[in-house]
Amino acid sequence: MAGHAVVEQLVAHGADKVYAVPGESYLAVLDGLYEHNSSVEVIITRQEGGAALMAAAHGQLTGKPGICMVTRGPGATNASIGVHVASQDASPMVLFIGQVPRRNKGNRSFQEVDYSAMFGTIAKEVIEINQADRTPELVARAMNTAISGEPGPVVVVLPEDVLTDETTAPILEPPAPMRSWPHPADIERVVQMLGNARSPVIVVGHTRWTSEACNRLRRFAETSDIPVVAAVRCADVIDNDSEAFVGTLGLRTTPGLAEQLEREADLVILLGTRPDALTLSEFPTLRDPERRAKVVHVYPDPDSLDRIVVADVAIPSPPEEFLNALPQKIPPTAERARWRGVLRALCVNNDALIEMYSAEDPAPAFMAVFNKHIDTNAIVSTGAGNYTGWPQRFHRFSTYPSLAGSQSGAMGYSIPAAVAAALAFPDRRVVAFAGDGCFLMNGQELATVSQYRLDVLVVVVNNSRFGTIRDHQERRFPGRVSGTGLANPDFAALARAYGGDAQQVRTPEEFSIALGEFADSTGLRLIEIQTETDGRVDRRAPSHAQGSRQ
Repeated sequence: MAGHAVVEQLVAHGADKVYAVPGESYLAVLDGLYEHNSSVEVIITRQEGGAALMAAAHGQLTGKPGICMVTRGPGATNASIGVHVASQDASPMVLFIGQVPRRNKGNRSFQEVDYSAMFGTIAKEVIEINQADRTPELVARAMNTAISGEPGPVVVVLPEDVLTDETTAPILEPPAPMRSWPHPADIERVVQMLGNARSPVIVVGHTRWTSEACNRLRRFAETSDIPVVAAVRCADVIDNDSEAFVGTLGLRTTPGLAEQLEREADLVILLGTRPDALTLSEFPTLRDPERRAKVVHVYPDPDSLDRIVVADVAIPSPPEEFLNALPQKIPPTAERARWRGVLRALCVNNDALIEMYSAEDPAPAFMAVFNKHIDTNAIVSTGAGNYTGWPQRFHRFSTYPSLAGSQSGAMGYSIPAAVAAALAFPDRRVVAFAGDGCFLMNGQELATVSQYRLDVLVVVVNNSRFGTIRDHQERRFPGRVSGTGLANPDFAALARAYGGDAQQVRTPEEFSIALGEFADSTGLRLIEIQTETDGRVDRRAPSHAQGSRQ
């Protein structure tokens, strides 16, 4: 049966988890999952958007396609947010959607949607299986497409009647993903440019990294005296205690960093990143044809090169292949050592964070407490909002992957991402940060945390408003507040209703007591921080440190 063949081909590709909300349009696939329940764990979530975000986060954290299954119509529209997030994050993901029977297509049938039209601009490919015998072939293609070149989401449409058709088509061996390597002439030119540069910088994104590639980057940057800057929500690509790490660009930029780069950088290597608007807002001269700095852009998708920033050298390659092609180091120079020292000096030490506490900007003091209780190997997830600056700016990361935050700015991401992290890395601490508005976008997935007995600590920063929008509103229309105030539930009581332990705190001292109790315990735990401010991080304050991060 084709529905069973879908599952058997996924098993052949090593898929061991499926995030799903069940539906009658793909019952034959659910039956196949029952048949293979020793190989594939089905994580039943409480809303399709949560399931899709879990799959997107799984792809970001593991580099393997996150698998999501939903029913037609409303199930697919709910799940669309995960497809957009996976596209923006270049995360491998395959979304399987039930569809109306073939004979009913095109008649505005119950819950019918044209998925090619719906997902055509955000998915890498939309594949519809209309013949049972092509099931293994098309599922294999979807899995391979999701991880080849620039990773991303693939949508597979499953007409209900096809899934119950019999098939004898053999299950296929997974094809090797398409890879690319830098040309030796390009590497030679990059090495020459680095040797001549006085103030180079490497800006890292999140695409196609591995633990070994991150270690290789650190060794190369440290021995060559080349500073490394992280793009938005990519701070876990390099150990923040490394002398090569000098901060972040984009949201919650390390103070003074962008100005220093604008003034002095003479070579910028964009590595594993599509230069986005947030990063370029802090480094606008990269788009200037008359810019001072030379630019090298290394990215696995050729179509993404020379789109926003026209590079002097454009190399279609994943970071690992590029780094492996470089020599062990570029001979260090006094100029580069001075330059790296200048940028590293923009970071402050961890002890200074407590002294920066104020009622207007409580983040440093709360995060200083957090860093004392939560190790740098923990996986931290964030959604969207001013509160994301708390961990992004003040927590330090030492291991890849350890930061799950979407480039798309999707509210409601952090709880589903924490579920995916806890399932993929059961031996590591997982902490989800959420604002009050962000939490209630997908807070129902605390039921998933409890059902699967996952160890997740949730920190809710509650300021009773959509803080980021209020912030913009006050800047552009001072004193004219509209549509940003919130009347919230008791988040601690809500967590207890889901079977978790919870506490409410107002001060860093109370937060320390709560973390002392919850940091090493198991199961669902939630700490609600009640603030009287908008939760934003003062961009003028010093940021990273020898103990704190971003």
